[in-house]
Amino acid sequence: MRHLTIIKWVLMAGMICAPLLVQAQLLKGKLVNIKEDIALNYAPDGNIMYAQYHPLKVAADGTFTFDMEMVQPTADVTIYVGEKGTLGAQLVKGKTVEMTITNINGDYQATFKAPNADVCRFVNQQAKSYDMSNYDAMDPSDRKPNAEYRALLEKENNKVQALLPKIKDKKLRSYYSELAAAQYKWLKVRLIADDCEHKKIDRRENAELKELLNNLDVNDAINYQTNLSLWALLNKTKSEMKGNNEAYSYELMDLTKQLVTNPNLRKQMIQIIGQNYYLYGDGTGNYEEFTKRFREFAGKDAAIVDGMYKNFLEVKKSKEKTAAGTPAPDITLDLPDGKQVQLKDIAKGKFTYIDVWATWCGPCKKEIPHMAKLVERFKGNDKVQFISISVDENVDAWKKMIAADKPAWAQYNIHGKTNQQFSADWGITGIPRFIMIDKDGNIFSADATRPSNEETAKTIEEQTK
Repeated sequence: MRHLTIIKWVLMAGMICAPLLVQAQLLKGKLVNIKEDIALNYAPDGNIMYAQYHPLKVAADGTFTFDMEMVQPTADVTIYVGEKGTLGAQLVKGKTVEMTITNINGDYQATFKAPNADVCRFVNQQAKSYDMSNYDAMDPSDRKPNAEYRALLEKENNKVQALLPKIKDKKLRSYYSELAAAQYKWLKVRLIADDCEHKKIDRRENAELKELLNNLDVNDAINYQTNLSLWALLNKTKSEMKGNNEAYSYELMDLTKQLVTNPNLRKQMIQIIGQNYYLYGDGTGNYEEFTKRFREFAGKDAAIVDGMYKNFLEVKKSKEKTAAGTPAPDITLDLPDGKQVQLKDIAKGKFTYIDVWATWCGPCKKEIPHMAKLVERFKGNDKVQFISISVDENVDAWKKMIAADKPAWAQYNIHGKTNQQFSADWGITGIPRFIMIDKDGNIFSADATRPSNEETAKTIEEQTK
């Protein structure tokens, strides 16, 4: 998940941690000179927005295995090693791929022993070269000029193209040629869009972006998988995301009706429209009327709308319960040493700023450097405290990260049913999430501004004079 930043306003919660259904041992691996945690991502329909995230257990000798029930004859998977390693492989139904991952001076390299080793080497290079984290700094202060990222993309794309002729099967070579071209185009689109956002320019007016997206076949399977289809549709909108997002949502429905025949893309658009309206609207819309029209639009996929609307009503109820001035819901927090404390006991007597995050959440980790700056800024001010609450189910991954980073503020974890209760109490549907509690233990803001927002420091200053 940490590398899957698709569109900045799409919930990272779209990623799921899926159970492993054992069919055959598809992947045997070995880590050499590597102590970091590893995980594997697999997207059943090819679209990275719906990838399933599988933490992998590594034995003492560095070996690991992965099994799952294959949906298709083959599956391209991405493997993440620690915070910096991104690799890939092609799994084949009923066969075993052997993969060795070696740390060579900080560079993670993979070798393969399998009948499809030629394809695995190509998929591995794709995963490395087209990894979005290469082109997006976690800390905004580390951001490189857009031209530098564009040059890096050209260099990495050349590495991918160089391996294409080495794929023996002609049909596979043709498929991966199209896939690589689409992935390259998607990254180019993202870099142009990011540059427009940075310069506060409407990306829809960018000539290069128009040329890349205007004549694109949105129903093409590869364009769908790489999210080019979604970007092409969003780039055709004339209205803005503002207020209750009603006009914007209805426009997306109309575009979908006019242009979309791919059933997977249609389902994706239903989810995007629902997220825009139910999650990001300002609460002023006619939700019953919208839902009625939205269900008619969704047709046989109306169950998706029903689920979103039900979730919206639950979140709305949570927001009413977490209005400013109401007592903050209590929860049991786990410390790294295994001891437990109650939130009500620590969030009293001081203005408390809470960061709800996880080690697998890229946007969460982007806020950590800003959180550190806030902590340093208010160092010595005994009227305020900062705490981070991790929702990692993999508690060991959380412990390892904070042990390595040594943050200068209190760290806690909640998982399982405790996390479910916490999310329900606070109406949390996605992370990062930030919370402010006043010195009396009452809610100041259940959905506070991020550390990177300069308003956050101003609010803390005003409340701790």
